[in-house]
This record gives sequence, C-alpha cells and structure tokens, in this order.
Amino acid sequence: MIFFCGDTHGRFGHLIEVVTQHRPKAVILLGDIEATQPLEQVLGQILDKTEVWWIHGNHDTDSYDNYDNLFGSALADRNLHGRVVEINGLKVAGVGGVFRGEIWYPQQPGAEVHYSSYADYANYSEPGRIQAAARQRALHKGEMSLTKATGKLFTHRSTIFYQDWSELAQQRADILVTHEAPSCHPHGFIAIDELARAMGVKASFHGHQHDRLNYESQWEKIGFQAHGVGFCGVSDHYGGLIRVGDFDDNRMHRTVAAWFSSNPSGNT
Repeated sequence: MIFFCGDTHGRFGHLIEVVTQHRPKAVILLGDIEATQPLEQVLGQILDKTEVWWIHGNHDTDSYDNYDNLFGSALADRNLHGRVVEINGLKVAGVGGVFRGEIWYPQQPGAEVHYSSYADYANYSEPGRIQAAARQRALHKGEMSLTKATGKLFTHRSTIFYQDWSELAQQRADILVTHEAPSCHPHGFIAIDELARAMGVKASFHGHQHDRLNYESQWEKIGFQAHGVGFCGVSDHYGGLIRVGDFDDNRMHRTVAAWFSSNPSGNT
C-alpha cells in the first residue's frame, strides 16, 4: 500500500502515528513540507517502517532552510519531481512546485510559455542577468560568497517549467503526484489533466489546496481518477481516507460554494 500525505507545513506527528499504525509500503509527501530539520531527522522514527518519497511545494522555497532540509537532506534522492519511479509495483510520476504567471500559467489551452526552463529564466530574465552580473563582479573581486540564487531566482526553484512538464509527458506511469491540482478543482490547471492523459495514468493525487473535494463526477471527462489530499490528511493509493485533513470539511463547503456561484453550470 502507498499512502499520500497532504501539505504538512512543518507538522509530522500525525504522519508518524499513521505509519506506525498501518505500516504502508511507502508514503509520498505532496509538497509544502516545510521541514524544520533535514527530512531524515524529522521522519527518523519511521524510516525503518516505510519508504519516504516526496515532491516539493511553493512554500518549500520560502527560506533556504526549508529548501536545504529537503534538497540537501539524506532523502534528496527520494524526490519524485520530473521522473517516474516504481514504488510497490506501481509506476509513480511526480511534479513538484506551482505554476507562476511570470513563467507559465496553463489554466487554459495554449497558455504562453515565457521561459521554457529554469536555465532560460536564469540566463535571459532581468533578475537572472542582474544576479549573473553581481556574481561576475564578486568573482572579479575574489569574493566567493555569492553562491546561492536569491530573490526570484530562488523562488522559481519551486516553479513548474514547461521543459520539465514536456519531458515527463513522454513517459508512462500508473499514478501522477502533483502539488498543483487538476482542472476539476476550482483552482486547478488543465496542464495537469493533459500531463496525466499523456502519461496514461489511472489516478492522480495532489496537495496545495488544503481540501479533499469529491471529483468523481469529473473522472470520465478528465480521463483519470483525481484525488485531493487535505492539510495533514492521508489517503491510500485507491483514494481511500486514512486520516481526515484538518480543514477538509470547512474547505469543501467554502470552496464548492464559491465555485458554483461563479460557475453555475459546474463546467471545468
């Protein structure tokens, strides 16, 4: 069994309890982890009980500590972003981060791609040029302190770029895990639908929205079984509820009411 854990935002006690009780083969964290220590330390109590995998969310670049505690941890190789990994007999693909308008914001078909890759942004954007020039000045002066991306360059380490999306779309998987939601969520993206269909996945799981809406009426239309996992919620790979998200009930009523007030037909 694979469990999917919604945004933790630095809270891990519930996950440790769930794993200790149920002993799943693997758990996959769906972003906005905000680990307060290196991930292998935060989850040290369960590393002998399950496999831990993860994707990052937008808040995982809120600070260097958040970022380094994931990407610099002993579990850095368990990052699923941009690749397909076989876990418990299922091929799982991952897309961490969020869409941002400055880069690519594909809520509708044909959305413009402003920068195809992180390298493009770093090399050709104004923030990238400014930082590159600053680094050159520092190197010329013999100052080696400017080694980290700062400002927008750092923030965009949690941005979804078209190149990552398109390379993943050439592969096949059974399950797609994303931080962003597919289009069946009021704040979801058609690009997640398109990626899931291109990869032939049977199911998708997402975090980010802190809710667990019922998408069943949309499954046939989008072509796969989509599932949201709420704040500190946990679901199994069939979509079954293992732990209710802390905000699930309140978020469901508030989000669905707002959606239908602006979209009475219920179309996505």
